[in-house]
Amino acid sequence: MTHPDHALDGAAFPFAAIVGQDLMRLSLVLNAVNPSIGGVLIRGERGTAKSTAVRGLVSVLPEIRVATCAYGCDPDSLNLCAACGAARGRNEEIDSTLRRVRVVDLPVSATEDRIIGTLDLEAALSRGERTFEPGLLAAAHRGLLYVDEVNLLDDHLVDTLLDSAASGTNLIEREGVQYKHPSEYILVGTMNPEEGDLRPQLLDRFGLAAEIRGDLEPQARAEIVRRRIAFERDTRGFLHAWGPASDELRQRIVRARELLPDVALSDDMLSLIAHIAVAMGVDGHRADIVMHKTASTIAAWEGRTEVTREDVRRAAEVALPHRRRRDPFTPPHLDPDELDRAIQSFDAQQRSGTSEGAEDRPEPSKAAASDELTAAAGEDAGAPTSAGTDRRIDPDAAPDSPTVAAQERQSVVRPRAGRRTQHEVQGRRGRSVRSRAMQPGDPPDVSLIDTIRAAALRGVGDGMPTITRDDVRIRRRTRKVGNLMLFVVDGSGSMAAQRRMQLTKSAVLSLLADAYQRRDRVGLVTFRKTEAYETVPPTTSLDLAHMRMRELPTGGRTPLAHGLDMARRVILRERARDAETRPIVILLTDGVANVGLQAGSDPLDDAQRAGRRMAADKIPALVVDADRRRARVSPLPDLATAMAATHVRLDALAAGQLTSLIRLATA
Repeated sequence: MTHPDHALDGAAFPFAAIVGQDLMRLSLVLNAVNPSIGGVLIRGERGTAKSTAVRGLVSVLPEIRVATCAYGCDPDSLNLCAACGAARGRNEEIDSTLRRVRVVDLPVSATEDRIIGTLDLEAALSRGERTFEPGLLAAAHRGLLYVDEVNLLDDHLVDTLLDSAASGTNLIEREGVQYKHPSEYILVGTMNPEEGDLRPQLLDRFGLAAEIRGDLEPQARAEIVRRRIAFERDTRGFLHAWGPASDELRQRIVRARELLPDVALSDDMLSLIAHIAVAMGVDGHRADIVMHKTASTIAAWEGRTEVTREDVRRAAEVALPHRRRRDPFTPPHLDPDELDRAIQSFDAQQRSGTSEGAEDRPEPSKAAASDELTAAAGEDAGAPTSAGTDRRIDPDAAPDSPTVAAQERQSVVRPRAGRRTQHEVQGRRGRSVRSRAMQPGDPPDVSLIDTIRAAALRGVGDGMPTITRDDVRIRRRTRKVGNLMLFVVDGSGSMAAQRRMQLTKSAVLSLLADAYQRRDRVGLVTFRKTEAYETVPPTTSLDLAHMRMRELPTGGRTPLAHGLDMARRVILRERARDAETRPIVILLTDGVANVGLQAGSDPLDDAQRAGRRMAADKIPALVVDADRRRARVSPLPDLATAMAATHVRLDALAAGQLTSLIRLATA
């Protein structure tokens, strides 16, 4: 039946009215039919109906029967809360009612306590009761948990979501209390890849992934606008007009759920799934399992009880792309032609009756960026390029990582391992590790057990100890804090000469790969002609930084002071946004400064003053000298002194040593 009250509930745009985006809509529907698939990650640019589709899906889901407990348990399930489990143990009927499926929004700023739940502090202090206060995972039970911009959520929170979604249970152990409740939900994450990506281990935990883009067909775009305007002008009328289509979708989901247990997947189709997984070069076995479930669900959705070759192919399109990342600069993707070749290879083997040999296996796709990092040095660029001429560096001309004789190498002590530094943070974000006495201005993040223990130790008497302000203990929290690596790259004509830019580019690409592994943010400031540009604002999207570095133009004069001034403004801005930012500026230049901050000012003096301002603001820095000529005295050692930075020659560093120096500077 239709729900005319949708307009009162926030007026979700009808799922059936969405134009295009077939993979996204299919992925969401398949999870609605079979939640065991494991959720869906929707990757796409801004304004591509990601949030609209998630919120609209709820309106086409059938009503569910829920217990009247705090968690809305399934009365027919074995996964019950303590109250429902006790009622079943007494052979009592569990009271239940019908309600619509809920969608629970999880904000990026949510704390761990808000997500998993926590002890009810008021009940504990006033009545001495250890009462659990449910969080968002409890509210999302048997519904959808929607995380917009999931790539911006702290990694440990994403781990928590994926673990509870896979197990169907939320287990809380803290403050001397263990509590467990059912938490079965469809996890839906949306993200814009330009703002950074999830690490591969987390990508793999999402059952399906849909890569979507804005429709480029003018007629389709016009229809999108037409429907949206009609929805905003007359919401109730629009919902009524699309009511029959929504009802049909709802009934189709019900039929698919009923048919799913009867769907059969033959041994041949299972062999095809395994063959595709090997051919596509995916790791582990989760991809095979998800393809099996997805192909079976597609068959049920189509009203069939037998899985076909086309079902397997469609399953691979949404189950494999996010599991194929091979290096930091290769975005998740699945080449349809490569998938077709894998299926054809399987068919050929079936016809010939031969087992798959090593020589027949398609090679996994090679990482283009890896080739770029180790490309052989090309011919010398010859004479310096004219300062007024713009040119673009050949993306395949990057030389090997710089090497040098052993006597020029510097001994470097490697910092402790780990992708990020564990850093104590203020507020309620992060993991609770210990406690401390409460200070004025502290957030009300009370450690209950430590507070009671402090009161008990202060004085022993009859009855419950009296808690004073001096007894209150606040949780100390830590979380992994990544570094902000701001590259300040000289793009002048002098850098374009003698292949200095190729050498610099090779070093930056190596550092980007290391930043990806450590989950650091990166930014790129370039300076050329008469000013500096924030080419890449600080981001975790290594794909974006890599693309901009490849397209970096060169030519013109060298406004070194402008580059340093721009870098300082970027760092101060990021510190204002997040006081926990751990920045480092990596300046790569040949030091040929010839443009001042003001007309007639001395370029080198301006650069020195800009460097001293960075030092006064305690901005760690590393000055990398890319000048390969030694006939002149370089101003960069003096500049590094003004910046309180380390000065190194790029061509005097062994492979990997620049990375070690940066790690030391940010330790």
